[in-house]
Order: sequence, then structure tokens, then C-alpha cells
Amino acid sequence: MLNSFVWELLHWGPLLLGTYFSYVYFRDLGDVTQAVMSVERKNMIRAIRNENKMIAIGLGGTAIAGVLHFWQGAGVDWVFNTLAIANVAMISFVWGWLHIGLRNQQNHATYYTTEEADDWVRGDESMIVIDNNGEARAHSDYHIKRPHLAGAPEGLGGENVILTYCCMTHLGLGFKPEIDGEKLDLEVLAQHGNNLIMKDMTSGEPIQQVYGTRECDGRYSDKKMQQWPTYRMPYKAFKKAFPDGKVFLNKIPKFSHNPFLWLIDNIVELIFLWGTIPHDRTESLMFDTMDVDDKRLRRKEYVWGFNIGKDSVAYTEDFIRDNNNLINVTVGGRDIVVAYDPEFESVGVYYNDSHQAVSKINFWGESDQGKLQRVETVKAALYWFVWANYYPETGLNSLGVTAQNKGAEKGAVNRADQESELADHKVA
Repeated sequence: MLNSFVWELLHWGPLLLGTYFSYVYFRDLGDVTQAVMSVERKNMIRAIRNENKMIAIGLGGTAIAGVLHFWQGAGVDWVFNTLAIANVAMISFVWGWLHIGLRNQQNHATYYTTEEADDWVRGDESMIVIDNNGEARAHSDYHIKRPHLAGAPEGLGGENVILTYCCMTHLGLGFKPEIDGEKLDLEVLAQHGNNLIMKDMTSGEPIQQVYGTRECDGRYSDKKMQQWPTYRMPYKAFKKAFPDGKVFLNKIPKFSHNPFLWLIDNIVELIFLWGTIPHDRTESLMFDTMDVDDKRLRRKEYVWGFNIGKDSVAYTEDFIRDNNNLINVTVGGRDIVVAYDPEFESVGVYYNDSHQAVSKINFWGESDQGKLQRVETVKAALYWFVWANYYPETGLNSLGVTAQNKGAEKGAVNRADQESELADHKVA
């Protein structure tokens, strides 16, 4: 009798423990689970840091319970079978989704000439562009959405630069995937607050895309990935600006070449289209995990947000164009030029160290005050609701010095001026 009790205890303990960790792993890192479950960010961060441990406990506990069930007859047959199948299914789904379905291309993306890409990309399709030393790469939202990360072993113009992407944010952002001179092996693990969370596989630390810093170091840490100037323009304009530019295409492998990946990629593609199209075309949120609800603009309006130090501001394309395509502003103590180039249909944000207002500037940063460099922290055409969530202190459509630079009293005046400007330009 005593032996039977011990075997039952040794069976049920690991089984329940394995079931608990399998469920938590599924809940916190299942991604699509956020559409129907409440997932707290702190739990997700813990799951990212302890992914392998959670898998080991989930499967290990189930395996121990299985040995005792079949060897000693411990437990209840239908209960064990149900929980064992559920545990394996939950862990397999999440691991497969993250590490196979969303396998990134940080070091092995394939880029094509514009001639090769013409059959795959529309002329008016918005492209996310990074360039260096005359070498330029363009990425469409459609093709970058599944891998999330794209880069090549040879780098970009001699620099180790990759593109990161989050379709929930509508944000492509270039980075040098290095911190303190050490190259990072990044993995796509989750999203929360409608923004991508990557994992540095060396340290095990999560990295929020919009900040580029490890979770343990904090938002304002100097230990961060260097952001790379990133901007948008139509494909036809990209071809005009960079005739020798390359285009990222994420082609699904042919069935005859790899039937397993053909099946996986088509399934993931359908899931993404099911979720991302209504996410972009409507004001509703697929994952309502936001901390801030800033109603100065509609949720899904595109903004060009950037920060200089702890000072941040965002602009809409309509506001820039309503101001003759050119705005001189001071942000974080730096003079900045925000401009829209009608020839290449692109918004650009540039540092202006000339100490003089700029009255003319083109796509290349060539101005009446000399050549200006692009601001590297620009998040081009991301959703307003995500920008405001991660930069709640942000200014909006500023025409002067931002609030932090003027001090508390003048900042209040500036915010009032901004509200007046918004009303004048009918920015909802």
C-alpha cells in the first residue's frame, strides 16, 4: 500500500509540474496566444530568459510520469494520455513556430537585383531602405514580415548592418547587431506591446526592437546596438535612386526542393496574412497589450518618430508636406531638419550642425547649408499607437524647440503651441 502511494506521488508530481511549465511556455511565448489570453510582459521576459529550462521541465516531467505510468501502472490512463499529448503539443507548437516558422535570416538573407525583383514587387510598394558606402538594400513589408531579421555575411558596404522588422509595429529598423564590440546572435522570440522582442542568444537577454538595448541594461543604457539610418520610399523611387541597389525577397522553397519547409512556410504565411492585413487596415488591435493610449492621432496613423537622447518627437507626412516639405526644429539640443522629398516620395530626418536654418534640401541630404547626415534613430512610418506607447513623453508635429530643451515653463507653452498647430492643420 505504501509503495503504491509513493509511485502515485512520484507520477503525479512530475506530471503536474510538467503540465504547468508546458502551459506557461505556451501562454507566454505562443505569440498568437495573446489574442485570446492575458500575457503580462514580466512573465514573457521570464519565459524568454528561461525557455530551455521550461521546455526541459515540461517534457522531462511528462516523461518521468510516463515511465511510472507504464512501468508501475501509476496514475489514471485517460488523464495521463490527455495531459501528455497536450504538453507535447503545446511545447512543439511554440518551439516550431519560433524556431522553424519564424526562422530569421540575420546572416543568410538573399538579395536580388532590381531586374530580378521586378516580378515580385509593385512599383508603388513601400520599401524599407538602408544604405552604406553606395550600397543600398530595400525590403518590402510583405517579404520581411516572416523572418523579421535580414542581413548578409558580407555586411552592408563593409559594415555589419542588418534590418529588423515587426509587422505589429509596421517598423523596419536597421542595427549593427553588436554591443560593446561583441557580435550578437539574435533570435526572434516574442512581441509585447505590439513590438518585436528579440533574444541575444549569448547572454539570454531579451532586446526590445524600438530601444535596441538588453532588458537588463534598461532603455537609456549606453550599452546598446547602434541604430542605422532607415527610411522608406516606393520601389520605383528606390530603383531611380539606387539603380544598382539590391532587394530582399523571402521566397518560399519549392515543394520539390524541401516539402517540409514548403508546408511550414505556407502555413505561417497564411497565419500572418490572416492577422496582419486586418491589423494594418483597421483601428482594432489583434493584441491589446498597450500601456499608453494617446489619442492625439488615430492609432494606426503612420508617424516618423525619432529621439535625441531622452527627447523624442514624431511627425506625420501630411504635417511635413503642409509646411512646404521642410521643418527646422531643435530636439535634444541638436538642430534637426525634417523634410519630404517629392521626387523620391520619401521623408528624411537630418542633423543640421551648420547653426543656420536650412531652406533647401534634397533626398541625399544636400542642402543650402552643406551635406547633412541622416538621424539614425528615426523609426520610419510606424504606427502612432506603438510609438506613443514606448515614447510616452513624445512631442508631436513640433515647429520649434521641443519641450525638454525649453524647460518646464517654456515646455508648457510649447505644448500649447503644438496643440494649436495640430488644430490649425486638422491633425486628429
